[in-house]
Formats: sequence, C-alpha cells, structure tokens
Amino acid sequence: MFRHPFFKYSFFILLVIDLSYGAVLSLLSNIPISMGNLYAALIWFVTFYWLPVWAAAAAIFSLRKKGINNTPLEWALAVTLMILGNTVTDHTLQLFFKWHTPMGLNVIISGLIWGSGIYFFSRYLEGKRRISIEETARKQAQLATLRYQLNPHFMFNSLNTISAYIHTKPYLADEVLHELADILRYSLDTAEQESISLKQEIDIINKYINIEKARFGDRLTLEFDIPENLLAIQVPPLILQPVIENAVKHNARQKQLHIVLKVDISDQLLKINIKDNGCGFSQTLLDEGLGSGIGIKNLSLRMAQLSRGKMHLSNDNGAVVALELAV
Repeated sequence: MFRHPFFKYSFFILLVIDLSYGAVLSLLSNIPISMGNLYAALIWFVTFYWLPVWAAAAAIFSLRKKGINNTPLEWALAVTLMILGNTVTDHTLQLFFKWHTPMGLNVIISGLIWGSGIYFFSRYLEGKRRISIEETARKQAQLATLRYQLNPHFMFNSLNTISAYIHTKPYLADEVLHELADILRYSLDTAEQESISLKQEIDIINKYINIEKARFGDRLTLEFDIPENLLAIQVPPLILQPVIENAVKHNARQKQLHIVLKVDISDQLLKINIKDNGCGFSQTLLDEGLGSGIGIKNLSLRMAQLSRGKMHLSNDNGAVVALELAV
C-alpha cells in the first residue's frame, strides 16, 4: 500500500506546506525564528499534517481495495483524522510550550478546513494522474491498432509482388520468399516494441526492396544518406517502410525509379526525408488530405501519436515525404 505514489510525493508536499505556513505566521506575527519555534513546527508537521494525512490515505486505499469507493465517506475520514491530529497537536504543544494558547473550537474548524482542502486537492491530483494514464494507454492502443492494420496490408502487397513472377522466374522464388519470411518475422518480433534501431528499420527496407527488385530489376534503386552515428537511434517499427512501399506502388510504370532516404538531427528532432523521382503527389491529395491509401494514412495517424511527430507531403520533381519526431 505504501508504495503508492501518493505516499512518496505527499510527504514533501506537506513539508513545504508546513514550512510555508509557519513562515507566513512568523512574518505576520513578527515572531523571531528560534529553536523552540522550529521544534513546534516539527511537532505540527508530524501530528497535524504527516500522520493524519497518511492515516487517512491508508484507510481510504484500504476501503477502495475492498471495493468501497465513496467520496462522502472518504471526505469524512480525512476531516475526522485531521481534527484528531489537530487535537493531538494542540495538547502536545500545550504540554511542551507554555506560551501556546489552546485552540478550543478552532481544532474542529481548522481540521475541517485543512481536511477538506487536502482531500479534494488530492482527488484533483489523482484525477489528473488517472487521465494521464488513460491517455497514454489510449495512445498505445491506437498505435497498436494502426500497426495491426498495416501488417496485413503490407503482407498482401508483398505476396502480390511475389505472385507476379513466381511462375516465370521460379529460381528467384525461394530467395524472395526467404526475404518475405524475414519481414514477417520482424513484424511479429517487434509487435510489442515501441521502438527499434534505425539500422533494423533500414535492414527491413532493404529486404523489401530486394523483393521489389525481382519485379523491377535495375529500374529500381534506393540511396541512403544517413550518418553512421544515427544508425543506433531509436524509431518506431515499420515507420519508414510504408513510404518506400508507397513510392514503389505509385511509380510502377516509371522507366527508372530512384528513391533517396535522408536522415539527420536538428533541434532535438529526428528528420527523415524520403524523395523519389516519380510522378509525385496529385494536387488534390496535397490540398485535401492523404487520400484513401492505407499505408500513408496510417503513417500519418501514427506520427500524430508520437512526441513532436509530424508528416509533411510535397512535390519536388517527384514525391517528397518529410517526417519529424523527437529524439
């Protein structure tokens, strides 16, 4: 129970509140700081803040563990324990410090105010934390869904490529099927991984290009412009392959298709630029969106889920896909 983040953070938060409250009272009352005042502040912190708040939290978490989640009951527990802590604080200060004035009914009023404030502020922080966890889980689920949509699409296109020459060039079939098996294994092995090295992604692109070269031959070339020190950097799995596949798919009639993949880092952003010398994107697609293609559309959605992730499409004597994501 005490491993809950509440106990780790609340101690320091309560200590700051206690010291700040004591400092404000000291300034307003023009009371000089002394060892006696510091001892009084320590007693106040332990008996009024720390122990009552932790006792209330332990009781509330215990109730929740049993399936009892009742806000009025939790609030009553917090206020009651704060009043009890205030009472103990009042009597302890009377016992050790003659100058302390009994709090009387202020014990209840103070306990009610502090108990309510601390409880509802804690609920607010807890709600923010829960929303953050849910948002992270939602993004991870969306990314997984997009990956699962992409994999069958990619495999279908690859099998179509193989079927185009499996009967006319059987001597290549075994080699290409091995490449396809490696790609499938990669897809399965990285299904639960959020990131892999850029080198791994490049290796799988080369395998894909080898499959397509069996159909296109020397008409298809791929050039890499990647500093060697960036090959170890982490990227999401299958983040580049859909762009290469899209370039090949939409330029199948090109007499000579040349694709350049450039990677660099600037302003803590990994910048990936993939350019081909094909027919480029239609103006309608650039003006209105990403069209109906699964690969590029899913890639755009995946990029939107990443930290500082962006994708931009343009034409420059062919199609240009620019990707950005935080390093």
